[in-house]
Amino acid sequence: MKLYIKSLALAALALGGTMAFTACTEDKVYDVDINDVPQASDYADNVVITVDQETNTAYFSFTGKGVYPVWIIDGKSYSSNFEFTRYYRKAGDYAVDVKIGNGNGISQGTITKTFHVDKTKMNGFGGYVYDSDFNLWTKAKREINSTYYAPGWGAVLNPEMSFDGETLNVKLATATSERWQAQIHLSTDICLNEGESFDGSFIFTATKDIEDVVLKIHPDGDNDDGHSFFCNQKINLKAGEPVTYWFSDLTAAVAMNNLWFTFDFGLNPDDFEVTVENFVLKSHANDDGTVLPEIITDPEPKWVALDSDENLFHGTTITPSFYYAPGWAQIADPAWTTDGNGAYTFTLPSATFEQWQTQCGMNTTIVIPDATVTYDFMCILKSTTTTPATVKLVESDETDKDPVVKHDGNFFCADQITLESGEEYKYWVTKKLPKQGTPMHAVTLMLDFGGNPEGTEVTVSNIILQVHHD
Repeated sequence: MKLYIKSLALAALALGGTMAFTACTEDKVYDVDINDVPQASDYADNVVITVDQETNTAYFSFTGKGVYPVWIIDGKSYSSNFEFTRYYRKAGDYAVDVKIGNGNGISQGTITKTFHVDKTKMNGFGGYVYDSDFNLWTKAKREINSTYYAPGWGAVLNPEMSFDGETLNVKLATATSERWQAQIHLSTDICLNEGESFDGSFIFTATKDIEDVVLKIHPDGDNDDGHSFFCNQKINLKAGEPVTYWFSDLTAAVAMNNLWFTFDFGLNPDDFEVTVENFVLKSHANDDGTVLPEIITDPEPKWVALDSDENLFHGTTITPSFYYAPGWAQIADPAWTTDGNGAYTFTLPSATFEQWQTQCGMNTTIVIPDATVTYDFMCILKSTTTTPATVKLVESDETDKDPVVKHDGNFFCADQITLESGEEYKYWVTKKLPKQGTPMHAVTLMLDFGGNPEGTEVTVSNIILQVHHD
């Protein structure tokens, strides 16, 4: 059978209809025989793919004569060139489809070629050696134990995900608005001895920006006891940029049996995908040859005097606010006292069990008018018991508005630490900007002691907020 096809239509067909045309040309009509389109299988040997494993670059070429290739990658027409290259960051198996075209049309059949990339390539530190004999992960039983996906705390959904024991891939179609709304729990039979030190590393890659991804390593059945966390880290990811989270010489405070690896991607945007790979956990005593990167941190700044006018906390009016809710059932506010010299003590008679159950807000009259100016902040905390603590210097909510305008996301710092019984903890950060890049109408120092034992008293003192000067 012969058809008369306009040249523009034929050109569009060659790339699966994905091309757009902006120039006007005279239509030409060709005599086309649709029974004379190529058979893709006849050209399988003409499709050649090689991979340079040193650079993770795949080389694609087509050697057929009188026809042309249509390369289809990730389900979309990618190229009709006879040769091109493409970089693959992530280790794994890949497949590419190829159709064959000529002047009569595109083949109905498809050639599928597969290839393998050996290693995930990082621009910086890639973590410890995954296939080392010392890696406890590769010898362990490991599986997805449970999930919790509840955007808006509504109906629980099942995230789309895969886990082959080496790589965790999670797809979250719907955005979440708070932490803990997108949890994945991996269980293992790894057991750690009390007092022994360990090294670990993990590579995260996300398709969209996300802040404060949680990685929490803890014993089976001990998810709520803040003292037994082996690791409880928050990690920021940029779209398409792999990030290695790692630690060295971290000591197990208690014996930890059947470790769980809890991930939370709460605050994810719509259509979000993340991969976690290269899981490594090993005894610090075993050297796998890894050379750790040099850790470069900003030095502690020179602090102004506590009673200096340059200390924004000096002379400010502080109004307390509380949310005290063991088991998430709110009870009477904690007692708080001040010594008149800048020290404030919170008395916590009842134990709590999770972060944010013991929120003690110190609302101030401090205004941050320019979000391009960097600041330094410090305070000293001391507790009568060993307890978790969260320090968050954040823009105050606007309680005089209806509805109340919340500013949880605009903060200088938000870190969870551990206070040891009877010991002072000097917390400080430097060169900080408001997280959302906007001025602050007022500042709140939010201290949370969720996870505190019964009868805890915490004192915060030496509070300084200053403009940073080099």
